[in-house]
Amino acid sequence: MQKANKCIEVQRMQEANKCIEDFFVNDLYEGLVMASSSRRKSSAKGVASPSFFKVVVDEALEDGMLEIEGYVARNYEDFLGCSVVLTDPKGSMWPMELKRSNGSVWLKKGWLEFANFYSLKQGCFIFFTHKGFDSGFQVRIFNKRWLEIDYPFKSSHQEDCKFRRGGDEAFTRAKRFKSNHPCLAVRMQPSYLLRGLKLNATFVNENICATGATRKIKLQIPNGKTWSAKCSVYLCMNKDYAKICSGWTKFAAENKLQVGDACALELIKECPKLTFLVHIFRAN
Repeated sequence: MQKANKCIEVQRMQEANKCIEDFFVNDLYEGLVMASSSRRKSSAKGVASPSFFKVVVDEALEDGMLEIEGYVARNYEDFLGCSVVLTDPKGSMWPMELKRSNGSVWLKKGWLEFANFYSLKQGCFIFFTHKGFDSGFQVRIFNKRWLEIDYPFKSSHQEDCKFRRGGDEAFTRAKRFKSNHPCLAVRMQPSYLLRGLKLNATFVNENICATGATRKIKLQIPNGKTWSAKCSVYLCMNKDYAKICSGWTKFAAENKLQVGDACALELIKECPKLTFLVHIFRAN
């Protein structure tokens, strides 16, 4: 009997998902996404910011994990690292670890705290929009009546604000760094510390290597210590992306880089090996 009831409930949720999908396509999706289309086009050269929604089911609350299905995970793989940061409309930030299994991605550590804080129930749904930095998503939450919730402040909201201010100040200092050499400022995001440092592809194309190529480089700090790494440019969704990998995570760990810190990468040498002098600006 319980199994039969469970099947009926799953069927009801599938039907609800289809209704919500139609609703998004015909009404709400247009209102949420098209309103910011001009901003997206200007910031992404015509490529829309990745957006998707998820309906909350009991399993996500019972198991403590929210599944992002395979087709979404595959399309937006470049925006999903080992962790993500969700930000609600009031600015509260929720770091979460990701788990990969059978082609899907799961919001794991941090998800249950997020769900409990916003009192999520089966039938609620969440609209995700990529924020423009790696593995960061703006979220909007709707109840079972398709009404957007009132967002409470986290008890640590002041700490979140302080964290963002510190990161903004660090990034500002990095951007103000002056050099006669080519230089690039980068703000640390969660996935940058775990997967590799993303760079401006135009900068890399002009100064390091072309799309589809990889080049060995050195990372150096002002005291002269160096680390070997690689820089590559690749094409994804008709857009160029550049990354320092194969050595970057070791550099980040040994220099105790944290989310919110910023780096000014100064290209000081091209031969015999291209060398970045890395100036670190701490968020705190």
